[in-house]
Amino acid sequence: MKSISKTKSDQKGISLFLVLIVLLLTLSAVLGSFRVSSLNESILANTSDYSRAQAAAEALIRDAEIDIRGRRPPYTTVQADGKLGWPCRPNPATSTTTNVETVGYESSCRQRNSTTTPWFPQNNEEFDAVTDIVVANDATKRCENGICMPSSTTSHANIASDLASWTPFGATYGQYTRNSLAAPGVAGNPILTSATPSAWYWIEAFRYSYGASIDADISSNLIPSEGRNFIYRITAIAQGLKPGTRVVIRSIFVPYPRSQGG
Repeated sequence: MKSISKTKSDQKGISLFLVLIVLLLTLSAVLGSFRVSSLNESILANTSDYSRAQAAAEALIRDAEIDIRGRRPPYTTVQADGKLGWPCRPNPATSTTTNVETVGYESSCRQRNSTTTPWFPQNNEEFDAVTDIVVANDATKRCENGICMPSSTTSHANIASDLASWTPFGATYGQYTRNSLAAPGVAGNPILTSATPSAWYWIEAFRYSYGASIDADISSNLIPSEGRNFIYRITAIAQGLKPGTRVVIRSIFVPYPRSQGG
């Protein structure tokens, strides 16, 4: 019986094969770590972009509320004109402290009683007048300059899905309020500070008797006062810097709620 022995050359060949296997495994591990690192960076970038868009949308909601009120916070001190909060459009435009209003504006950033551009109504007669203005501007969208007078509570449900056709009717951050670009969620946020808008808001106005069905859970502190019986629904949309990033926030706002005891 012949004995089988490994030659020196056979042993060298086996060693080379093992080295190649080790190198292949090492290369696979390195490539895997690069993939994980790249994936983590992508997730972090997407998360950061979404956070920026969410902060922008929340800032738009606050800006829209200021637009509706026609006053800037804080609302705790009566100003020289006898009203709470600074006028939302100070004079000069760069001022953040003066309460002198631009000529032609009544505690509002929008000129009331205009025959061509809408404002936020203070009574039922003005509500009808503003409705006529926005309908004359576009009878389908029933919106102009961020103010919408919808024919039903569901007619504006597709803003996010048809954004290209709705943006001409929206308002951008600070457009009517000159709100501070240093406000929380705004400073350093390119979605709001860029010269090219990528965030908008639309404000739908409803009479209370009509708009009460917007939300079945409207509590008593969201019932408007009898003198100003309007409910507003705000839709804010902010698009991120990365394709596909979008935040949509909808909010119900009653600027003049009825007192709890009323």
